[in-house]
Amino acid sequence: MGAKLGQNNVKGEQTKLAILLAAGHVFAEAGYRGSSLASVAERAGVTQSGLLHHFKTKEELLLAVLEEHERADDAMLLRPLSRGGVSVIEGLSDLITEYAANRVAVRLFAVLVAESTAVEHPGHEYMRRRYEKLRNRLVGALAVGIDKGEIVADAPLEDLAAALVALLDGIQLQWIYDRDVDMRAAFNLVSAVLGNAVAPSH
Repeated sequence: MGAKLGQNNVKGEQTKLAILLAAGHVFAEAGYRGSSLASVAERAGVTQSGLLHHFKTKEELLLAVLEEHERADDAMLLRPLSRGGVSVIEGLSDLITEYAANRVAVRLFAVLVAESTAVEHPGHEYMRRRYEKLRNRLVGALAVGIDKGEIVADAPLEDLAAALVALLDGIQLQWIYDRDVDMRAAFNLVSAVLGNAVAPSH
């Protein structure tokens, strides 16, 4: 009995992950508003009632997809942020190369960011909080550079963090339209200018 229960739990988790993966693809292609639970269920290879067993509403499914995206993204961001100081910028350059390996995730985030500008969108608060959290984490990591003497004491770190986030997102958006865009080269060119703007003069 216990073994069977364990097998059911494993199967349930596998089904849930399959639904989340399918939802990510569907939302990336059609957006949240243009998608249906039926289309996600079909993509996941489950019945709609099977999907509803795990996610009661489309909004609940969206939030689960966003949480999964955040979990994966946070794990990737930990590496560049842990460098501290100006090395954070170099780490973000490495990160953008990693993003290029998952086009669906890049497209999903771009589509949902655009949709979620509407206050009534169920992802609006998530995106607002996500950007605030990312900027704050960047400011904290960059501030290490002040103690190292790499960044001037009065550097506008909040502005620098916002500019770096805008650079990351903007380059990825262009790459969605044209794979020939060299995201890393473009990021390195502009981020070098940003880094020099807050570096001590010698």
